[in-house]
Amino acid sequence: MNWEVVNGFTGIVSATCAFVSLLYLGFEQRRATSTESHATLSMHSFMSLILATSGWALLCLSGFWIFEPFGCCPLDQEYLKLYGVILAFPAGVLFLAGMKLMNPNSET
Repeated sequence: MNWEVVNGFTGIVSATCAFVSLLYLGFEQRRATSTESHATLSMHSFMSLILATSGWALLCLSGFWIFEPFGCCPLDQEYLKLYGVILAFPAGVLFLAGMKLMNPNSET
């Protein structure tokens, strides 16, 4: 796969997800209902996760575009490093959210 295709596709998807989640969070009407407060994953927290992870992907891609740590033509192994860096943040956030749910005294 071509480096420019990977960068372009990831950038477009990340920017679109960030835009959609910002629109949702900007126009959301906070409704305090008893059923929503007991939900494990609310729409607000899901959109916040999408915003944070898409922002992280855009930040990583910008760093790779500006600093070019792999040069102009990355190898397959370097693509794996790029994917690992981009996927590390969402995996960490989901891990911490799961650990919080395991705590019996935590408020969901």
